[in-house]
Amino acid sequence: MKRIYTLLGIILFNPLTLPIYAQETNNCDVTLSLEHDYIISRKYDDALKYWNQLVKDCPKHSEAIYADGTKIFKYKLKKAKAAKDEVKVKEYANKLIDLYDKWLAYFPNSKNTAKVYHDKGLVMLNNKIGTTGELYNVFKKGYDLDKSKFTNPKAIYGYFDAAVNLYKNKKLSFEDLINHYNDLTASIEKLRDKYTLQMEELQKKEDAGELMKKEEKKLKAIRKNLPVYTIVADNMDKILGELGDCKHLVPLYKRTFQDNKNNPGWLRKAASNLSKKDCSNAPIFEKLVVQLDKIEPSYNSAYYLGILKEKKGQINSAISYYKKAISLANKAYDKAKIYYKLAKLSKRRGQKAQARSYALKALEYKPSMGGAYLLIASLYASSANSCGNDEFSKRATYWLAASMADRAAKVDPALSKTARKMAAAYRAKAPSKTDIFMKGMAGKKIPMKCWIGGSVTVPNK
Repeated sequence: MKRIYTLLGIILFNPLTLPIYAQETNNCDVTLSLEHDYIISRKYDDALKYWNQLVKDCPKHSEAIYADGTKIFKYKLKKAKAAKDEVKVKEYANKLIDLYDKWLAYFPNSKNTAKVYHDKGLVMLNNKIGTTGELYNVFKKGYDLDKSKFTNPKAIYGYFDAAVNLYKNKKLSFEDLINHYNDLTASIEKLRDKYTLQMEELQKKEDAGELMKKEEKKLKAIRKNLPVYTIVADNMDKILGELGDCKHLVPLYKRTFQDNKNNPGWLRKAASNLSKKDCSNAPIFEKLVVQLDKIEPSYNSAYYLGILKEKKGQINSAISYYKKAISLANKAYDKAKIYYKLAKLSKRRGQKAQARSYALKALEYKPSMGGAYLLIASLYASSANSCGNDEFSKRATYWLAASMADRAAKVDPALSKTARKMAAAYRAKAPSKTDIFMKGMAGKKIPMKCWIGGSVTVPNK
């Protein structure tokens, strides 16, 4: 409020020395300051009259007018929805959209422009306003301006859903649709990596008992929201449906290969899509991968050559390429992905100790990889009949399996439900409380003399 009084003092005591424009500017400053004070206090109804005055008298004065306005109308919209007043819901949703349009019109070069398009699209999507084409265009403008601002999972899904509908109505080419798919799935992967890294850092502090209250709240939010990106990615695959299968992708890449054979980015995305959709048996996959390795030998080309060799049953050659990919990978998560692949490959070959070793290496590079913990859990569970001297010690192996599943549930929100069920199933196979009591084994350690090694402690309860 001190700023207001200073401005008022200037106006009162120096009215003749101020140019007309300066007086107008100061009046806008005063009104904005009054309005913003109400926003800070969350008195949105009181703020509205000042906001309306600002939009009428000085719409180009400051972006803060529009930032504050979104808070006012989101509040109004939320109240209308709570009251189930459909007329008011439409009214305030349209006022929000009008506000975003004014923001874009008066501040076209703002650093916030991409986010404004993103938020406008969300209001349209959430309130079923506008055509599919209009929604697509709003999201596209925001996404093309700055992909990093396109963070809401619902906006990502809504944008892709609009693209699919336009394709089905012959208003978008199949190639453009696949390009949207590639871009948006890459955005999801970046967001998942970003939040996973934050979660891993916070989990380290949690395990060490050093987590602050604010960090505890942040960790809880990440654990809750991170799985949503996986759900969105899965749903994008569902709405793409048969359009994303080998029957459609193989002809597309055969037709466009010649024009893109010297574009490593295109080759990487094409190889990734064919691999993801299990089209790696198609000759075009080998053609893409060999060309990629020729013009840009990298982690990606080595990884896809490994997949190619594995498909052909040339396992030793595949392992060699996977290890080469690990040495070329710059990202820790890429290394983790291949170690995990090697772990699964070793498990299929019956090499349990080797599979665990690879899974543990994957966890070194990505501590939140719940799948690696579940793989180790399954290795332990499958060894229950060969890791003990009697029935009790053999079944004790399930406690080890359950502990690995527990860890998966803790570190990987996307797998927590599955992991908890697996942990419960393993514990159900372990010795019961009655067994423990009858044997007098509570709290004792049982050595694991097979490939597992170490020991397992019998629960006290």
